[in-house]
Amino acid sequence: MKFIEKTAVAAVTLALAGLAQSAPASYEAPTLGGGDGQRTDKRVYAGLQWTFGGKSGFVPQVVIGARSLKVKSSDSVSGGEVSLRLNIFNGFGVDSLRAVYVGGKRDIQGNLGGGYSFADGRFLGTAAAQGPYSRLGADYLFGSGAFRPYIEVNSLKKPAEVKDSGTSCRAGLILAPASNWGAGAAQTVNGQTCAPTLTPPV
Repeated sequence: MKFIEKTAVAAVTLALAGLAQSAPASYEAPTLGGGDGQRTDKRVYAGLQWTFGGKSGFVPQVVIGARSLKVKSSDSVSGGEVSLRLNIFNGFGVDSLRAVYVGGKRDIQGNLGGGYSFADGRFLGTAAAQGPYSRLGADYLFGSGAFRPYIEVNSLKKPAEVKDSGTSCRAGLILAPASNWGAGAAQTVNGQTCAPTLTPPV
């Protein structure tokens, strides 16, 4: 009897081990790393700007500038910008020069910096919010205390999206569409999960 019992236990144990080995591994979230995840966006742009309270009245000034941004796969951006305002419609002249820090998200960025007004002969501070093709901000002239809001339309479009190419799985698993496996948010990165196959076995 003992021999039969031992044989039965051994058989059940082997059967369970076989089932465990044949069962598919659970899916899990991919790990990030190894991909670029960012790029540099450099643009030269032009625009028109209307300043409230400036010497040119409500006649627009021409703006030309250059911007360099580091765009990340998280949608965050950071960088810098220099620009020049020119009086064109009321006689040619250089109005002012600016250099600002740019930071925020792809949809909207904040500007903060300073420059020099040649028209007023004074240094200035400037702050603004930049969206696709538009900017709303204000300048402050040191020494005079003048505060000058402005609106601007320009050729700066929304920075292109950056996709993180550094997703990977541990040994034995491959990247698969998360929707195929019904993976939840905790097991999904960029719409992918780590699974033993592209689709679950039938």
